[in-house]
Amino acid sequence: MLFINEDYYTKAEVAQVFQRYEQIRFLQDAGQWRVAVCLTDTFEWLTLFLYIREKGGSVVPIHAASPKEAALRTAKASKSNVLFYGTLENPIVLHEEKQQEGTLVQLTSGTTGEPRCIFRTWASIEEELESYNKALAMNAGIPPIVACPITHSYGLLCGVMASIKRGAEPVIVTHPNPKYVLKLLRKYPAHLFYAAPALLYGLIQLNEEEKPFDLVMTSGTILPGIWLDQLLQKSGRVLQQYGCSEAGCISIHPAVQKPDEMGTPLSHISIKAGTEEKPDEIIVYKKDQIIHTKDVGYITAKGNLHFLARLDDTINVAGLNVYPHEVENVLLEMPGVKEAVVYKRTDLFSGERVCAKYVSDAGVAEQDIRNWCRSRLAPHQIPIEIIAASSIPALSNGKINRKQLSTL
Repeated sequence: MLFINEDYYTKAEVAQVFQRYEQIRFLQDAGQWRVAVCLTDTFEWLTLFLYIREKGGSVVPIHAASPKEAALRTAKASKSNVLFYGTLENPIVLHEEKQQEGTLVQLTSGTTGEPRCIFRTWASIEEELESYNKALAMNAGIPPIVACPITHSYGLLCGVMASIKRGAEPVIVTHPNPKYVLKLLRKYPAHLFYAAPALLYGLIQLNEEEKPFDLVMTSGTILPGIWLDQLLQKSGRVLQQYGCSEAGCISIHPAVQKPDEMGTPLSHISIKAGTEEKPDEIIVYKKDQIIHTKDVGYITAKGNLHFLARLDDTINVAGLNVYPHEVENVLLEMPGVKEAVVYKRTDLFSGERVCAKYVSDAGVAEQDIRNWCRSRLAPHQIPIEIIAASSIPALSNGKINRKQLSTL
């Protein structure tokens, strides 16, 4: 049924574990409760997720590395009845008010404000999985290798659940060591590799093989142009998906050539956005639901979606929009620059100003950055404030919190 690293688990083993869950309080009648789960054992977490889904209950996934106090805050914020932390022994009971409808409960990352709960019914998730597999059009014999957190939608729903639904056996990687990931990729020469941009970049730098990747799926944040070029040289094909917490996966591009290409919408939704000349917010229409993504993008005449930036990340310089990834691409093309992030600060004269932090191991000076940008960017795109840094911190999902940088 599935692999976790190099251990194989059959349907019979999953059924056996389900029987054990029938003996545990709050799992015997799981359809009545909202269960927060933060487990260290990946097989235990996945089988518990499948069990609660089958019973029609509600589940709140929490990353296994979360400290107990953080997991408890999430459980309380989501109004969970119980928290299983670390193991299934000694659950923390919060309240015993029964729930009304089974849902997958997820918290937004909080990059644009305080995290909030998103409630998605199992029926809506089933609809997404159907539509996702239809758009992906992937042979069930091609194993997905999932090297991203399976407590988030990208890894859990798209990487694992969609795979199981189409009859594929996912390979879930829990070891963050890039050398181990490469070892697994070699074991399955034909594969669909789910990973975040940061891991893909690290693997590209580490690997000297001509093409270690077969099919690669990326999501979560826009790949810098120079990273994508390197990935295309090392892969059979690069795919990219786009989504948001409220709607799940929105679109898939089957063969990316430019970082902002997000493909066509999945069949169960429709979308509205701006034009290339006048980008606007991406809005998702899903049955009787209208979802404002707070992302800026446009749709081409052929119906392909392009994502440019978060609304909150877009920098308005005297009425002219600057999209951070466009400036970051220029910075990363400069020899000696390893990492770069662009963000905004309030400016007395222009409203907002472009700021940048960069990491270099070659002694690149701030003035060198400024000179590089002058010949490659429009005046309003050139960073006013440029800061050398030893590292650029990311959230647990691999994204950069630009809003936080703008206040430091």
